[in-house]
Amino acid sequence: MADDEIPSPPAAAARAGLAGALAAAPLQDYLEELHTALTSISDGALADYIPELTRADPGWFGIALATVDGHVYQAGESRRAFTVQSISKAIAYGVALEDRGLDAVLSKVGVEPSGEAFNSISLEPTTGRPLNPMINAGAIATTALVRDDQAPALERLLAAFARYTGRDMDIDEAVFRSERETGHRNRAIAHLLRGYGVLERSPEDATDIYFQQCSIRVTARDLALMGACLANGGVNPVTGVVALKRRYVDKVLSVMSTCGMYDYSGGWIFNIGMPAKSGVGGGIMAVLPGQFGLGVFSPPLDAKGNSVRGIATCERISRDFGLHMFNVARATSATVLRRSYDCRQIRSRRERSAAEQAVLAARGGCVRVYELQGELVFGSAESVELSMLTDLGEADCLVVDCKRVVSVGDAAARLLQRLAERVAAAGKHLYFTETMHLYGFRRLLQKANAAGSADWLRFDDTDRAVEHCEQRLVDAAGVAPVVVDGEDLHNHYLCRGLAEDQLGAVRAAGRERRYPAGVPVISVGETAQSFFFILAGEADVWVGTGGGTAGRRVRLTTLGPGTVFGEIGILDQERRSANVTASTALTCLEVPFAGLDPAIREQMLANMARHFAGMLRENAELVRHLS
Repeated sequence: MADDEIPSPPAAAARAGLAGALAAAPLQDYLEELHTALTSISDGALADYIPELTRADPGWFGIALATVDGHVYQAGESRRAFTVQSISKAIAYGVALEDRGLDAVLSKVGVEPSGEAFNSISLEPTTGRPLNPMINAGAIATTALVRDDQAPALERLLAAFARYTGRDMDIDEAVFRSERETGHRNRAIAHLLRGYGVLERSPEDATDIYFQQCSIRVTARDLALMGACLANGGVNPVTGVVALKRRYVDKVLSVMSTCGMYDYSGGWIFNIGMPAKSGVGGGIMAVLPGQFGLGVFSPPLDAKGNSVRGIATCERISRDFGLHMFNVARATSATVLRRSYDCRQIRSRRERSAAEQAVLAARGGCVRVYELQGELVFGSAESVELSMLTDLGEADCLVVDCKRVVSVGDAAARLLQRLAERVAAAGKHLYFTETMHLYGFRRLLQKANAAGSADWLRFDDTDRAVEHCEQRLVDAAGVAPVVVDGEDLHNHYLCRGLAEDQLGAVRAAGRERRYPAGVPVISVGETAQSFFFILAGEADVWVGTGGGTAGRRVRLTTLGPGTVFGEIGILDQERRSANVTASTALTCLEVPFAGLDPAIREQMLANMARHFAGMLRENAELVRHLS
C-alpha cells in the first residue's frame, strides 16, 4: 500500500468473511470492467487555482460502491487519499442542521439552484442570503453555523466525517496552506456575508474553518460509504453508527439533487438521476436512496469543475442498470430472501430408494434453493447475489424460486444475469423457476442466452428443478436405479405380513389397467372405492391451485413400481382429494377394497397406520426446517 493510500476501517476488516463472495461478485467484475473501459479518457485538466492540487497525477482513477447492506465494491485506486473539497459542503450542511435546526439554517442559507459557477457571488439582493449551501458563499455561511461551544468547529466536522466513513479523519496540511494562501475570493465573499449580517463568525475564522474542511483527506471508498449513510437513512451500514439524524437526510439529498454538481446540476439530474456532490479534488459522491452510495476519484476536471471520468462513470452505471431515481420502484419487502435451504433439509417430491436417500443425506448440501419475494431492485438483488456466491463454494446447483417475486427491475435483472453467467463459467448450474409472470426478466435471460448454451429457464416448477439437481447427485454417486418387480406384491408396504394365499387373493381380486402417459387415473372428487398397485411406469400425484384456467398444477409426489396410491380415500370411502396422472406409460393393478377378505383388510389397515405415522414424523421434520 502506498503512503498516500488509506487502509480499510477496522469495522470493515471485521467483515472479512464476505471477502471471497465480494471478490467473485458480478458487480465487482462490472466495476473492474468499467474502470478499464474509462481509464483511457484523457479529457479535462487539473484544478490550478489551488496550487497544491496541481501535484495530482491525472492518471489516478478509483471507483467504489457501498450498499445499504454494508457491502463495498472497489476498483482501481479506490483507497488513494485526496482532499474532499466541495463534497464537504453536504456533510457540513447536515452538521449545521443538527446544530441549529432547519429554520435557523434557512434564515442564513437558501435552497435555490444558482445556475452559476461554484465560486460565484450568488446572494439574494435584499438579504444577502446565499442561494444554496453547495456554492462557496452558502458553504462558508453553513460552516460558520457549526457550533463550537462543546468542541472546536473543526473537531466537530472531523468527528462527523468519522461517523460517515467509520475511521479517524485528518487534514492535508499542505492543501490547507495552499488554499489559505490563495483563497482571496472566498475571503471577499466572507466579508460580504459579514456585511449583510449572515456570517456570525469573523470572516478570517469562517474561511479558515472552511479551508480546513475542504482539506480533509478522503478516498473513493470513503465517499461511497458517506453516500451509503445518506442512502441508509443516515446510518452507517458498516458500523451501525448514526452519521446524520434521519429527519435531515432528505434535506441534504434535496440540495445535492438540485445544486450539488455546480452549474451542471440540471443536466446531471436529467441524465444520471442521483443526488450527488462533486469537488475540485476530483471526487464525486452519488447516492441512490435506499440502495447504495457511489464514490469516484479522478483529478482531471471539465470546464464546470466536475471530474470528467467521474461523470462518465456515474453516467454508465446509471444507464447500464437503469438507476435514475425517477424510475420509481414500488415498496419492497423487508427482505427479498424469504428463505433458503438445501436438499439435506427439504427434498423434491419424488419417491427415492434407500440408497438414493443416503446419497442426498450426505451430498444434499450441493443443491441449494432460494425463495425470493417482493420486488427485486439493484440493492436487494445484490444482497441475494452475495448470499448465493457465499454458498457457491459448497453448492453445485442453485435453484432460485421467483413465484413470490412481484417484479424484477432492470438493474436487478442485469445483476442476476451476470450471476448466472458467473455460475455457468464455474462449471456449476443455476435455474430460475416460477418466472412465467416476469416477462421482461425472462426476455433478458433468453436474449443473453441466445446461443442456448445455458438452461437457466429450463424448469418453471421449482420441485422439478430440485428433482433434476438431486438426480445429478444420485447419478454422480453411481447409484443404479432400483429395479422392482411390480408383479411381486411382497414389495408393497400395504401387503407386508400377508401370507402367500392372501397375496394370491389380492391379485385375484384386482384387475390390471394400462394408461398412456398423460392420461388421468383418478381425479379429485371421484368416489374412493379401490386402490392401485403400480406394476410398471410412473404416476404423478398432484392438486390444482387457483381454480379455473388460471390455476396451476402442484405435484405432491411421483410414484413408481413397488408403490401404491389411492389407499387413503378407501379408509372411509370418501371422495378423492388429489389427482393421479400417468407421467409415463403406466401399468397398475386396481383392487377394490370392499372385495377383500376382512383379515386382509385388517392387516392392510395396520400397515397404513404404520406408514402414515412415519410420514407424519417426516412432515414434522420438514415443518421444523420450514420454520
